[in-house]
Order: sequence, then C-alpha cells, then structure tokens
Amino acid sequence: MTLLVAVADAGADRAVVRAARALAAAAGWEVRGVHVREPDVPEPASADLGELDLIAVDGEPVEVLSALVRRTTVDAVAFGLSCPSAPSPGTWVLGHVAEALLDNHVAPVLLVRPGMRTLTRLRRLVVPLEGSPSSSAAMRAADEAFCARGREILMLHVVTGDVPDEAGSLPAPRIMDQEHYEWPAWQDEFTLRFSQCPKGGRHRIAVRVGDPATVIAEEADTGAADLIVLSWSGSFESGHGAVIKELLVTAPCPLLLVPSGLPDAASLT
Repeated sequence: MTLLVAVADAGADRAVVRAARALAAAAGWEVRGVHVREPDVPEPASADLGELDLIAVDGEPVEVLSALVRRTTVDAVAFGLSCPSAPSPGTWVLGHVAEALLDNHVAPVLLVRPGMRTLTRLRRLVVPLEGSPSSSAAMRAADEAFCARGREILMLHVVTGDVPDEAGSLPAPRIMDQEHYEWPAWQDEFTLRFSQCPKGGRHRIAVRVGDPATVIAEEADTGAADLIVLSWSGSFESGHGAVIKELLVTAPCPLLLVPSGLPDAASLT
C-alpha cells in the first residue's frame, strides 16, 4: 500500500513530503514520489526531498498519475496547494491534476498548503459530517486507515439552516441547536451509522452551530488537529464543495479529500 507524492518543485514540496511520511506512518503505507517531467524545468533530486523514493516520467500529468494509481496499489496521492498570480492572487487552489483525480474517483488526495501546521504525527483527526450518506465517505476512510488506540477522531456536525435531503441522512434535531443539550439517542444512532472502527480508537461527536467552513477551521485549530478528512462531491460551486474551497485558504492543518463515489473496493486499507 502506497501514498504517492506528486513532486513539482523540491523546495516547495518538502512540506508535502513531510506530511505524506507522517500520514503513511500512521496508516502503515509506503511513500513514493513521482515527478512528471516538463520542458525546461529541472528535475528534483531524491536527496532534496529527504531521500524520497522518486521516479520521473514523461507525459501529461493527469494521465500519468491516473495510470500509476490504477495499475499499482496506491491508497492516496499528495499534492501541494498552489497560489495563482491571477485572477485572485493570495488564494489557494486545488490544481487541475488533483481535481481530475478526485472527479474521476481515482484516489483520495492529501493537500498541504504553505503555512499549515506541520503534520509530524497523527493523533487527532477532524471529520466533518453533515449527516448524509455521501459525506460519510470521509468517515469510512478515516476509520479504515487511521483508527487506532491512542488516536482520536472527532466527528464534527455543524448545524445550519440547510437540512440534507439525501435518503438515509441523519441531521441533528433542528429544535436542539445548543451544545449543552444531551441527545443520547441521536448521538448513539449517529455513531452507529457513520463510525464502524473496531480498533480501539477514541471517537467523539461535537455539534456546533454556524458557518461550516469557519466552524471546521476553528475546531481544528483549537483542538490541535493534525488532519481534516472531508468527502469530495465533485464541485466547488455549492454545499460541501464550497466549504472545501474556503478551507483550502483557512484550514490550519492538512486536508484529506475522499471522493464520495470512490468504490468500497478501493478503500484506504
């Protein structure tokens, strides 16, 4: 099992390599780097990336990476976020290669932005869950790959004015929008439905009220989370995708995006 690091520039991608190594150690994966050659761009050396096992190949990046993932046992692909010079300088974007892999349900994608808290050891994860089955792909991935004794997974449910209409959804009771309420029946059902980890990791449910992206970033920051795991539905335009778009800029720690349509056979174990 392997976490593949997409390397473009050795200087910019050192943080990505560090995060990938820590995540792979937590899941029991190997780490390998791949560099898709471009004309007039120097090829990074393995030594520049902490002796990362690095292969260099020619071709179109989406095709090359998709082929590598499909014909080898790759559990996730790691990318560094990029900052465009136009039209919105100062923002951070997913990048067309990472987005293509997600949209084609090829593999989960680990994203690292300069300035994020360094991922050196996986102890606390935040998994936002709106209560819909499609968004639970993130929780399945977190449980399968990262649930372990001594590790905490926070299932974060943010109460908003929107209620998911997807069949099988389980949003929080709308009349109970304060943290101090006790909802034992709802919490038990929520845990049973969305968390199946048998490996002894600690699971905790937190219910908050507010703007989802703001609440997720604040919860990850104050709780010293090492990773935020989110489901990816294929669009930044609204709903869950719009939350992810904002977190690309505001998240205090790396993000792991899991395609909601990823087949169960392509789990992260």
